[in-house]
Amino acid sequence: MIGVGTRKRISDARASRTSMERVRQAGILIILSLGAIVMLLPFEWMIATSLSRAANLGLPRIPRFWPPDPSLFNYQLAADNLPLIQYYLNTVIVVGTTTIAFLFFSSLTGYAFAKGRFPGRNALFIAFLATLLVPFEMRMIPLYGLMRDLHLNNTMGALIVPFLVGGFGTFLMRQYILSIPDDLIDAARLDGAGEFAIYRLVILPLCVPVLAALAVINVIWRWNDLVWPLMAVSDRGLYTITLGLALAARGSQQIYVGIALATAALAVLPVVVIYILLQRHIIRGITLTGMKG
Repeated sequence: MIGVGTRKRISDARASRTSMERVRQAGILIILSLGAIVMLLPFEWMIATSLSRAANLGLPRIPRFWPPDPSLFNYQLAADNLPLIQYYLNTVIVVGTTTIAFLFFSSLTGYAFAKGRFPGRNALFIAFLATLLVPFEMRMIPLYGLMRDLHLNNTMGALIVPFLVGGFGTFLMRQYILSIPDDLIDAARLDGAGEFAIYRLVILPLCVPVLAALAVINVIWRWNDLVWPLMAVSDRGLYTITLGLALAARGSQQIYVGIALATAALAVLPVVVIYILLQRHIIRGITLTGMKG
């Protein structure tokens, strides 16, 4: 039998642990909230300044987070002076093509490394991972030479071909596919399904969360890419939205801050919207992949 005093001590200990846990959770919430505010304030300032005509005359010493004269004047001026539709169309073609191909090749190679049985599998996978250790800046010059030899420089292909597959996508897919039970694959083989049929009918439907996460990551990478398009294309008709707006801001003799920030907002808003709509899939895909062996 447990005495009254013992029960009281147990109850007090539980209450103390509960109180400490609440304090810890409150502290974490406060820290995360402060971090979110720090990250969001520059973005909110950009939007507010882009809506102000007075920002083109001079920025106030104290940043304002609501424009004194809100209007779409800067956006209208940017749309009138730049071929935004062409820039967006080029970007959608590049981002859409590379994302579809990246998902296909990454999932296919990930399936091969996760469930395939062939000599040198582990060594080849390590070689794939080694590409992650080489910064893209070190590969740009050889990659530019390769595009030149393939006669792809200053074409849409130069913006697409180098990013059809990558070590990160292969690693992410391989880690996720490792968790898929081998019994499902063996059952499909017993039913007479070939390897590509197993990949298409068994593997892909089970990989929707990680495919969604990888898709959004690749969209963000390719949409925000500036250095490689700047190096690979010189024809203005091939500019992506990021490259076109960056060169437009650099080429003007006088920088109008309101217009510059309006063009920056036009460049980043589609990616922000995509991330907000798909953030649940991103978090779920990355979390589940991190739990796989």
